[in-house]
Amino acid sequence: MSEAIASPPRKYFPLRRRTGTAAFHTSRKAVDFGHEDIEKMTALDAVKYMAEAVWGSFKEMPCVHCGTIDTHYWWAKEMRWKCKCCGKRFSVTSGTVLADRKLPLTKILRIAFSWGNGASGVPALQLRRDWNVSYPTVFCLLQKLREGLMRGFSTGILSGTVEMDGMDVNGRRYKEKRNKPQGGGRKGPASIPAHLLKPAADQVGPPLPPKWGKAARQHPDRRQMLSARQRGVSKGMGASATKVGIAITESGRSVTALAERSVSAESYMMTDEDPSYLSFSQHFSSHETINHSVCFSRDDGVSNNQAESFNARVRRGIEGIYLNVSNKYLKDYASEMAWREDTRKLSTGNKFKHLLQEALWVGTSWWWRGYSHGKHREEELLLEGNQPAKARGRPKGWKPKPPK
Repeated sequence: MSEAIASPPRKYFPLRRRTGTAAFHTSRKAVDFGHEDIEKMTALDAVKYMAEAVWGSFKEMPCVHCGTIDTHYWWAKEMRWKCKCCGKRFSVTSGTVLADRKLPLTKILRIAFSWGNGASGVPALQLRRDWNVSYPTVFCLLQKLREGLMRGFSTGILSGTVEMDGMDVNGRRYKEKRNKPQGGGRKGPASIPAHLLKPAADQVGPPLPPKWGKAARQHPDRRQMLSARQRGVSKGMGASATKVGIAITESGRSVTALAERSVSAESYMMTDEDPSYLSFSQHFSSHETINHSVCFSRDDGVSNNQAESFNARVRRGIEGIYLNVSNKYLKDYASEMAWREDTRKLSTGNKFKHLLQEALWVGTSWWWRGYSHGKHREEELLLEGNQPAKARGRPKGWKPKPPK
C-alpha cells in the first residue's frame, strides 16, 4: 500500500504583529484599583484620596483663594481647610471643574472611575442606569471631566517623529439612508465607470475624475478630526503622546495650524500624500509621505499607522459608544479619546489618579458651570477659528402634535 502523499501546509492570513498590549492588560500589574476599593471609602477617605491625587498630600496644599502653600487648618466637621494666610475656607473641589457640586464625593469618584476605565468610553445613559442619577447630572459631570482633559491634558508640544492624519467625522446623510437597504448586490450587469469610458465626440478635454467637486457635495455638518501623534522611543510600544484638532476641511490652513500649535520645528513629520501637507517641508526638519495605494509602511519605517490607529479608536467611540456627538462638543470627545490612548499602559489606579490630576488642575469650568440654568457654550472650537454652533434642540415655540 503506497503511503499517502502529505498535503502542503495551509497558508492562513497574516496575524497582526504582537506589541505586548494584550499581555499587559491581562497581567496583574494592569489592575491595582477597582470599584471594591471605592465602595469601602467613607466620606473622609474620599477627600483624602482626591487630595493625594490632586495635591500629592492631605496635609500640605495650596490655598484656592490666595495660593499660599502651607499646612492649613483642617475642619473635620465641614471637611474643609481654613487658610493660614487669608483665613478663607476651601474644600478639595473648590476652584476646580467640580466646584459647587451637589453629588457626594464618593459617588462622583464611582462615576468617574467607571467612565475612565472604558476602553473607548462609557455613555452617560449607561452610567445613569448604573448609579441611579439623572441623565443631566451625569452628562454634565462627564462634560466637566472632558473639559478638564481638553484644557489640561491636550496641551504642550510634540517633538521627534510625529505622524499626522485626518478623519471624516459626522455629516453623514442618515435621513437619506434610513429604511433603505445598504448594499447587498448590484442591480443589473456590472458597468464601466464613466470617467474610464472613451470621451464623446463633442467632449472637450479629459473626463472629470470621480472625486471632482466632492467638497461641494459634502454635508454641511461634516467635520475633519486631525490628529498628531508622537512615536514612542521604545520599539514596539506605539505612540506616546497625541494632540487633536477639529476642522471643517483637511486643508493646508487647518493642518498647518494644528502642526504649528502642537509640533516643534525640529520634528520629523510623516503623513500620507494628501496635498494639504505639501508645506510641511518648509516648517519642519523633514517631511516624509506614504502612498497607501502601494503599501501601509515603507521599508525605511515611514508610515502614519499610529495616527490611523487613533482614528479607528475615535470612530469606534463616536459611532459605537456615544452615537450622537454634536459638532459643538466634538473637540471635547476627541480630547477624551486622546487621553484614553495615551494612558492605555497605565494601571487602573494610576489612570484614575491621572484623570483627577489633569481634569482638576485647570480651575473652574468655563462652559459647564450653570449649564442646567441655560448657560451653554455657543461656539464650535475649530482650527480655522471658532464659529457659532448650530443648535440641536427643539426650536422655540415647539409644541407636541395633538393626538388624532
